[in-house]
Amino acid sequence: MSSVDLHTHSGFQRMLPESFCRCLRPKFTPNFGIFRLTDPPGLQTILDCNVKEAFHPHPEVPIYTDADKGHVQMKDIPLEIVDLR
Repeated sequence: MSSVDLHTHSGFQRMLPESFCRCLRPKFTPNFGIFRLTDPPGLQTILDCNVKEAFHPHPEVPIYTDADKGHVQMKDIPLEIVDLR
């Protein structure tokens, strides 16, 4: 996840601890990932970050983890994702 993804998701996970982030990468395989910030230390690390540049490094701590290994369960059912931007 990019630093922009991390900062965007941190607000959601702060309000809704069960939230997760879906990142799409159409040009790569696998073409998506499901993640969540670790808590601790990832969520607080991102919430405490005050760097103004959009893309920037964060400390070398486990900031996020795959969420599709228990938090989210993928089933073999049809799924349509619509980008509403």
